[in-house]
Amino acid sequence: MAKQLQSRKIAVLISNGFNENEFLSIQKAMLAEGASLRIVSTDSGLVNGWDGKGWGHNFAIDAQLNSALGIDYDAVIIPGGQRSLDKLKLTAHSRRFIGSFLAAMKPVICMGDAVQLLAQTDHVTGKTVAGPEAKRAMAETAGGVWSEAGMATDGLLLTGDVEGDKLSAFVATAVEMMVGSASPLKQAA
Repeated sequence: MAKQLQSRKIAVLISNGFNENEFLSIQKAMLAEGASLRIVSTDSGLVNGWDGKGWGHNFAIDAQLNSALGIDYDAVIIPGGQRSLDKLKLTAHSRRFIGSFLAAMKPVICMGDAVQLLAQTDHVTGKTVAGPEAKRAMAETAGGVWSEAGMATDGLLLTGDVEGDKLSAFVATAVEMMVGSASPLKQAA
């Protein structure tokens, strides 16, 4: 069977303290379809995951956020992890980078509490979003429309709660979205 995301270059926007389980789940699924994932970060050299109880593994950074351009990637994935999100919200480069994908109508996949980064970078206004209930007020205050479904797709923006058994369904939906955006009709548009 042909890998449906062959030659697709996907940015993973993270900083130290990202949710390692979310990252590894979506990384495995995207790699299985042939996608090439590149880590974009505020940090330099290595970025350290958080495995829920403590620091996890280190991953090599492919590009610095301050010089990364959305035009170089086909999509962006933002795993959750409060430590990571707190660092990403502090730089205007996060707003610029995420905004470039939304403006170019490229897939933006926000896992779990990463929906808060959309709100904090002014990218949620008028969009239907979902995620952990604890992020609802923040998203609505920033102008987002909250979905009770637990997962929301608004064009090529995918957000949702990924706690427990919801993670595998979210990852499957993310892969479907990426495969759909890679179709010849989408690329020709």
